Amino acid sequence: MTSFVSLLRIVAQRSLANWRLLATVIFGMVLASALMSSVILYSDAVRDLGLSFTLRQQDPLELDLKVVSNSQPGEPDIYRERRDTTFSLLGRYGGGIIEDTGLYARTSTFFLAEPGVPIDYDDDLRARAHFLFFSDVEDHVTLVEGVAPTPAPPTTDVFQRPSIEVWMSATAARGLGVGPGETFDLQPFWREDVDPVEITIVGLVEPNDPGEEYWFGNAHRLVVDTTRWPTFPFIIDERTFVEVIAPYLPSIDGTFETFAFIDTERVNSRNAERYERNLRALDRAIRAELELSVLRTELPDVIFEYQEKLFFTRLPLFALMLLIVGIALYYLVLVATMLVERQAGEIALLKSRGAGLGQIMTVYLVEGSALTIFAVVLGPLVAAGVIRLLGPTPPFADLSQGELLQVTLTAEAFGMAALGAVLALVALLWPAYRASGASVVHYKQSLARPPKQPLFLRYYLDLVLVGVGAFLFYQLRQRGSLVTENLFGDLSADPLLLVSPALFTLMIALVFLRLFPVVLRVASWALRGLSGATILLGLWRMVRSPLHYSRLILLLLLATSVGMFAAGFRATLDRSFEDRAAYEAGAPGRIVDIRTPSRLSPERMEEFFESMDGLGEASAAARMEVSYVPTAARSVSAQLLGVGENFADVAFWRNDFGGDLPSLLANLQPGEDADLPDGAVVPADSRALGIWTRISLPGNAARPGIRVRDGNGLLYEYLFVSDPVEEDDGWLLYVVDLTRPFNPRNSPPDLTGELEVESVFLSVRRFAAAPGRVTAVLDNLVAYPEGGDRDDAVTIEPFESLDRYQSITGASGSAQTTITRAEVDNDRGRYAAQVSFNYDSFSVTAVGLRLRRSPEPLPVLASESFLEATGVAPGDTFPLRVNRQVLTARVAGSFELFPGYYPGGRDHLLVADLPTLRGAGAGIPRVAGGITPNEVWLGSVEGVELTPEWLEEQGIRAGQVHDQAALFALESSDPLVAASWEGILFLSFGAVLLLTALGFIVFSYLAAQTRSLEFAILRTMGFSGRQIVGVVGFEQLFVIVAGVAAGTALGFPLGRLMIGALALTEDGSDVVPPLLSQVSWETVLSVYGLLALVFIATVAALARLYSRLALHRALRIGEL
Repeated sequence: MTSFVSLLRIVAQRSLANWRLLATVIFGMVLASALMSSVILYSDAVRDLGLSFTLRQQDPLELDLKVVSNSQPGEPDIYRERRDTTFSLLGRYGGGIIEDTGLYARTSTFFLAEPGVPIDYDDDLRARAHFLFFSDVEDHVTLVEGVAPTPAPPTTDVFQRPSIEVWMSATAARGLGVGPGETFDLQPFWREDVDPVEITIVGLVEPNDPGEEYWFGNAHRLVVDTTRWPTFPFIIDERTFVEVIAPYLPSIDGTFETFAFIDTERVNSRNAERYERNLRALDRAIRAELELSVLRTELPDVIFEYQEKLFFTRLPLFALMLLIVGIALYYLVLVATMLVERQAGEIALLKSRGAGLGQIMTVYLVEGSALTIFAVVLGPLVAAGVIRLLGPTPPFADLSQGELLQVTLTAEAFGMAALGAVLALVALLWPAYRASGASVVHYKQSLARPPKQPLFLRYYLDLVLVGVGAFLFYQLRQRGSLVTENLFGDLSADPLLLVSPALFTLMIALVFLRLFPVVLRVASWALRGLSGATILLGLWRMVRSPLHYSRLILLLLLATSVGMFAAGFRATLDRSFEDRAAYEAGAPGRIVDIRTPSRLSPERMEEFFESMDGLGEASAAARMEVSYVPTAARSVSAQLLGVGENFADVAFWRNDFGGDLPSLLANLQPGEDADLPDGAVVPADSRALGIWTRISLPGNAARPGIRVRDGNGLLYEYLFVSDPVEEDDGWLLYVVDLTRPFNPRNSPPDLTGELEVESVFLSVRRFAAAPGRVTAVLDNLVAYPEGGDRDDAVTIEPFESLDRYQSITGASGSAQTTITRAEVDNDRGRYAAQVSFNYDSFSVTAVGLRLRRSPEPLPVLASESFLEATGVAPGDTFPLRVNRQVLTARVAGSFELFPGYYPGGRDHLLVADLPTLRGAGAGIPRVAGGITPNEVWLGSVEGVELTPEWLEEQGIRAGQVHDQAALFALESSDPLVAASWEGILFLSFGAVLLLTALGFIVFSYLAAQTRSLEFAILRTMGFSGRQIVGVVGFEQLFVIVAGVAAGTALGFPLGRLMIGALALTEDGSDVVPPLLSQVSWETVLSVYGLLALVFIATVAALARLYSRLALHRALRIGEL
């Protein structure tokens, strides 16, 4: 006991003697513990904030619990048992988060009649009624008219019909024309043999707040106005149902719902997983114990998605904090080494007096253990306090409402703090262990000689660590992620890959240590011609003792690399949020699946949207489903997007998607082809068209048709379905009204302008006729003006020449249609158009002639996934089913990514020129209709919120709306993916900068004290004070420049490594589009500026120290 007290006395005396230096050690140990505990505390705080944010984003009704029991018996005993079982299950599995419960029931249907009037069962529109009850409904409604119902006596005689007073919704009563005081008979539809229930309306009510959570979305059930017959919902209470109605009608059934209102404030990160499991177990229990019952709630799925998001967002935090803790431990090694070097003489003296290794290490162990306990206790408190202060900062202000963050100290946090403190203790004991092996002789020698290289450098063990780091770096590059997938498909974090960024940093640092002496010797050789002694003396000192300076340079290197990483990663995340929102939206605004307005040309569609306030340049597009069909047994589905000429002006694009977008789109333009003909012109103000035909099929098997195009490029199809109006020697004249197109119906073209004849065809239908080769002859196509008769007909196409036409062969091409001139020599002309085709009585198709088109295949841009799935290569042609017809397409280019397109196993995209697609994709009448825009890409959205509601106000109905600004706001508002990185980067970089500044100052100050004899001798040799300061300033400047330069060179590849490994979304999928490394040069300059301030302060402090140096005292110290 006496020896232990003596040991404590020695420890206390030594600690007091070196309290200034020991304070820096305490600071490092506390910081290491705080950093380790902050991994838990910070992630828990952000986790709670993120969970709260996630729950706030949901509709509260979707999170509440709703047990629905359909078609359940209403018999009192069965009802009570079911109700009690439901409440019991809810309390057992969710009692901790349920703040209130409620009931709702709707009974079976009754037929309603005036008192004493029998039910007319033959009337399908006879009035119906049913009973509703809500628990405690009187507290949530306002009595508009009438009084509260008088409770009916319990039913004791099943042969005596009950008489019940009820409430009714005032809105429903007004709609049905009833009011207080009216009495009705309700006959149960399933029991015609019992007397009807008598009800009297005594009051009309309205919900206090129909959107109140109490109603659970059921307030609308107070009014039923969607049926063809009158429906009366009568409001009763639970007691009336159980004690009055159900005993009288034991066979009554209904739908019974039990609500449990969730207090989301009670759901936190520590119990969320437990409640997710409980609610899933509750669902299973309800299905097992309650017949025809189910639990409806989104809460378990919301928690599960949140937990998944949490897993992927915490990985970067762990990887970064491991790197920061590594720097903190190195700082401890650096400061502990300086502390032990200062005590080296004392240790050597103890050794010479007989102290053994164990005794010396015991002193340091007791001292370190006391510091460890202090760090374990104080570290989490410091971390919690700093994290709480992040609440009012800009990244968290909106999420925390400007309040301090809520931080909960947990056992895990203290465990991590203990781990950090133990690692710090090891870092403290290691230099003491090395120094305890030196005798007095060795100590005296070390004063006159530079320190030797460590063992791991002398025997090249550092190269082993470099190899390990390189291997993990290679593994991380190959896998591309810190996440691994096990045999069962579960995702987990690989611990070795988590430390790979820290090992990569260590690898580069070791390489630098190996090269630093070489760099010094090269610099000394290059500057040997300088006349002054200041720089040469500084270089000579560093060349002679490179290990001494490499310690400090290594600290600066690590700090600067983290600073560069922080500068790059924050900027990269900001850019990624913007790019992800822009990529999903495709443009500042994108409206997909437009249903109203419809059938507009691209130009008219663009003009329509550009005329709206707040919307900029518009680019119309058409999106449709297509398929690659090399054979009948194989197909690959894809989406085809037709884009206009100005698409590149509005769409979001990066060249890493697939090259230069304008160049890609230029490949879609058709080649120069001036031979494409114009069609026959239907004069303006025409009212009807007629055509002479002679067809070798019955009239029911084939009907002539015509397709015309208006000035906007819209197609209109007409079928001559009426009987022929004239016959001439086997020729039939069919006439069709231009105001009544067959497709689109009820939407005729503008007849005040000219129309162009695009095709003349025969619509061939199934008919019991022998298959074979069929011939049809088409003669003059005539137009009839408004108000004209047969004599006013104008021939617009005599078919004397067929040079501008080509055949229509049907959707599959099996018709093998040919068109030739047939010599007819009648009064209408010499020639007519003869159409020959194979007739199949089992198929429906269209054959005929159309305006000649370019023989070139449809050029498309294909996603890489499509090329991989089909085996098609750029430049190849392939069959493509577009708009119910098969075209030949050619791959004119490819892309990896395209705005709004997310590659997947079966998700493929093709892009075509919209005008070319409109021409090629509508080649077969009756089969391939006209292609019109159904999507608009907007170049800017300003001053308006692009939402479905706003579009509805503008008369636009669309399936999807994408607003880039809204998507970016939503993406960057999630604390798990946005604010968390702001805080952790600030904390980590602040800690590293503080450690670096403190380590640099302490190291420089102690080194100056150690070299006081050296500088005193230099002064006696003629060196001035300015020259001494110049030597020290040059050394410090060289150290800072070398450390900062190496750290900058390391920080950028470290950032790219981390960015590549952490490029995962919140659900674990790859970030689309990929992250692009960015650098915030403002942050870089701030790092440099802070280090410059540290340098200036250190040199100023050293200058003051040397100015007070007493030569005689330093020289006498050197003689000891």
